[in-house]
Amino acid sequence: MYNLDLKKGNYPIIIKPNLGQPILINLRDYMDDNGNFIKKILFDALIIAIPGQNVNEILQFFHLNLFIQPILKDKGDFSKRRGERYPLQIQEIEKVKKLDFREEGVLKEEHCEIWDIFNTMLQIEDLFGERKDLYKIKFQVKDVKIIHKLLKKSNRTSLIFDIIHDIPNIIEDKINYHAIAFFDKDWANFKFIHATDFHVARRNDFISKFLKDKAKDKIKKYRTLKKKLSSKAHFILTRDFEFKKEFQEYHLNELKYAKYNFNQNIRKLINYINERVKENELDFVLMTGDLIDYLNIARGNYQYKNNFIVFIEILLGVNRGLDKYPYFTEDEYINKEEILAPIFTLVGNHDYRKGHYSLRFTKVRKIFGMTRKDIKGYYDIKFFNYFTVIRSKDKYLRDYFKYLNPNLNYKLKIGDQYNFIFLDTGQDSTANTHDLLSGGPSTKGIKDYQIELLRAYIRLAHNEKIIVVMHTPPISPRLGRSTQRKFKKIFKLNRKIMWRDFYENNLEKYVGDSRLDRALNLKYQTIMYNWANLLRVFTGSDEIIRRKIDLVLCGHTHTLKEFRLKETKNPEKIKFGYFFFPIHVTVPVEVYTNKYRDFFKKFKDQNELEIWFDVYKPFVFQTQAVGPISLKDKFKAPGFRYFTIKNNQITAADVFSLHIIDTPKE
Repeated sequence: MYNLDLKKGNYPIIIKPNLGQPILINLRDYMDDNGNFIKKILFDALIIAIPGQNVNEILQFFHLNLFIQPILKDKGDFSKRRGERYPLQIQEIEKVKKLDFREEGVLKEEHCEIWDIFNTMLQIEDLFGERKDLYKIKFQVKDVKIIHKLLKKSNRTSLIFDIIHDIPNIIEDKINYHAIAFFDKDWANFKFIHATDFHVARRNDFISKFLKDKAKDKIKKYRTLKKKLSSKAHFILTRDFEFKKEFQEYHLNELKYAKYNFNQNIRKLINYINERVKENELDFVLMTGDLIDYLNIARGNYQYKNNFIVFIEILLGVNRGLDKYPYFTEDEYINKEEILAPIFTLVGNHDYRKGHYSLRFTKVRKIFGMTRKDIKGYYDIKFFNYFTVIRSKDKYLRDYFKYLNPNLNYKLKIGDQYNFIFLDTGQDSTANTHDLLSGGPSTKGIKDYQIELLRAYIRLAHNEKIIVVMHTPPISPRLGRSTQRKFKKIFKLNRKIMWRDFYENNLEKYVGDSRLDRALNLKYQTIMYNWANLLRVFTGSDEIIRRKIDLVLCGHTHTLKEFRLKETKNPEKIKFGYFFFPIHVTVPVEVYTNKYRDFFKKFKDQNELEIWFDVYKPFVFQTQAVGPISLKDKFKAPGFRYFTIKNNQITAADVFSLHIIDTPKE
């Protein structure tokens, strides 16, 4: 599937649209009221070619060799899931020069995204061999009526297509998987999932198999000795999960030590996504970073080049090497389903990392929901190096750029009202040693040019709604033991302190001030650079952008929290970590916290909800991980958020998590 060496050859390569940044085409926009197509369907693509190739030579590689192919089924033989191929026709081609969007007379979204590619992807040496020149190609979809019939026959509002380049004189096709999604819907109403922190790695399946084999051996041994065995040994062999709304409190302890296989979690998520797509209850998915745990394969059968390929093949529902030792045969380890929803991806700090970490390093085993006894006897084949575990570089994103997404920063327009702005928050920051050593690393971004890019995207959004999508949160609280003891006395508690104790009404009651920023250090496990500038842009207190955004979606901390931000006239200073002496930083906004997703349900009249939302925005919603559980805060099972938009207003931000499936007792 990835036999093509993209460094070799002289054929041009389509880099966009691709799996992690597809193009969405709504057929309804091209039809009249009677369902007749009245406009041509055209879309733009970016290609990269060898310098010196003339336009005619580039076109010759594509002439009569480009197709789109629908994914009609999510299961079964990979090739049989797909339908017939339909040709694409080239309408225009033009070379893209290296430009600065800040100097353009007419600001366009494409200027911003091309600027991003020149500043990120094209800075990596030898990424596509000698290919360096960018071209924009406009394609026409010819068989529109057939696609419309396919969509109707599927009884779905969307259908995903691959883009296939049948390269002359080369056996294997160059395929951009899931690059186009055709819709037939009213985009004033839509649903999407925000999922983050998957931490996919090949070794995750090996860890799970090790635990199961260990349990089987223990059961066999106790059976021979005719001894009674604890139910814990059976748990890893029998437990199964499903995603359901909110949290399963009566299985809390079992979920806390559920020995999670992060790869299985995303397989479960794909199953859930596909069921919702088939019911026309889901339109797209945002995947906001830490797609993989680290780049290199720490333990595996060496069929996979790196963990980005493992991640991609889980999404595509394909497998390799299952017929070789250690013979993975259980459903937990097999990619059975291909995702049916278009996905939009970002990278996180782990995606920049090269090497693996040891399960014995500090308390890492806990993020898998494992005890010290669980990991006894497990070893990775590759040596774990304490000094290189957080080595991060842009070049480790090579296969992300090749097969998933050429942009680290980009914008997605949905319907007439919604703009999603994706911002890369960068690698681990070694400058903030306080957070790094305490197990909650901050990340480097946002860079100066990203602030300017964000401002440009906000200007392009005009007065429409704006959702900023990031990996690392713009604010994150530090709640250490001394702080917990302090507020436990203030709140007069005889139990452990909970996050709800910091809700605005409770702070007002016991402290006399509902502001969270006056109670806690909020620059922990967040972005290192341009922190204050970013918060000012969000709240409309920026010197250039004087309008509030609507919502920020983020992950990174593996916790579930919700905040609202407000412009402040009197910025205050807080202590920021401890090095050789305390450092103070200015907090440029007021911050409050509550369970704001419940507020959506209080309004029966949508007009009242819109007024409340506009007054109190922007909101920051942190989402727990699909993969690892949090080491530091109160336990929350892995999960995601499910958003509902009705008449262009967010009406629900439901939380879903893994629930243990209850099996009937014999």
